[in-house]
Parts: sequence; C-alpha cells; structure tokens
Amino acid sequence: MSAADPIRVVVIDDQELFVHGIRMLLESQPDLLVVGTALDGRSALALVEAEEPDVVLMDIRMPVLDGLTATRRITGGASAARADAPKVVVLTTFRQEEAVLRSVQEGASGFLTKDATPEQLLATVRAVHAGDAPPLPVGPIARRYALPSETRPAGEVLAALSPREREIYALVAKGLGNAEIAQAAFISDTTVKSHVRSILAKLELRSRTQIVVHAYENRIV
Repeated sequence: MSAADPIRVVVIDDQELFVHGIRMLLESQPDLLVVGTALDGRSALALVEAEEPDVVLMDIRMPVLDGLTATRRITGGASAARADAPKVVVLTTFRQEEAVLRSVQEGASGFLTKDATPEQLLATVRAVHAGDAPPLPVGPIARRYALPSETRPAGEVLAALSPREREIYALVAKGLGNAEIAQAAFISDTTVKSHVRSILAKLELRSRTQIVVHAYENRIV
C-alpha cells in the first residue's frame, strides 16, 4: 500500500446499529476505507481472507465464533504471528478488562471501549496501522491482570536485545509513542520504528502492545 492509499478497515460486531455508526464515522475520513462488515466471528474470518484489510475492529462477544478465537485465527496468535496479518483492535466494555489482556496475548494490537470518543477510535485505527502506541494504554490492565511467568532476571529475559534496544523496550513498556520515545532517546522517529521492529522480531512478539504485556508478565516494569 502506498502512502496515498487509504487504510482498509473491516468492522466486526453483532450489533448492526453500532456497526453502521462506526462505518459512517470511518468513511467520513479521506484516509480510511471500510471494505466490509460482519456480524459474527466466523463471517469475519471469511471477510478478512477475501478483503485483506489493514485493520480489523473486532467485538469480543459475538455469536457463532467469539472475537478472541477469531483474533487468534486472523493474527496467527502471539506465538506464531503472521507478518502479513492485519492489525486487530478489539471492541470491549469496561467490564471485559481480562478479555482485553487475553486478546493482546492472542495477537491483538490494541483495544477500544464502546464508550470511546470518535476521536479515540480514529486515532486508534491510525496508530495501530502505523505501528505506534494506541491512545488507550493496556498498561493499567496488564498491571492488574497479567500473571507473572517463571521469574527470570530482566537481563536474561532481554538477553537478545542490544543495550539501545533495551532502552527503547523500557520506553515502549511505559506506553510512550514514537514521537515521545524519539525525544527521550534523542533519535529520529524512523530510528524508533526500526528499533521497535527489531525488538518485536527478537522477542517473537507481534505488536508494541504485546511489549507492554511482556514487560508486566516478566516483572520488568
């Protein structure tokens, strides 16, 4: 996709009125294009395969196939993530925080609560597509619900990273965006993106949101 091409989005939710409202909002933006909608997880899989979107807005609770399972099948899951998979943003309510954490572990790149503002929705779609930090941070949820893995020293957990990458990892884990990291580390946005890509590859993670969860699970933050 060239810089001039719109971001291709699909919307998956079993509430038709909600889907219609999101579609109208997205299509009011010249850089966003809704290429399809679906009302359940199974239909979502077929839609994603047919349309190859850049971003999927996915409800967690749906009939036929739930959003968590659909997210795992679309992304390949956290442990076997497909590089060409679209970015998934799960749609949730404030009562589903543990499900948000699970969705990130299944490969989601971000989340939105259903009472989010239109500005937050648009910013989230653009941020996850660009590989930047989404406006709603997963850190507070990870702090409450992430279960620590086998305790290992931080140096061992991050052994594959260079000293500079460990510095960037720590800043990403705090929920900072690319511009904030660039300013803090005295490097360009492009260099930040390069470091983040390298960190994801070395730690076998899919998104910067997963870096945040990884840091809490390993008690690095």
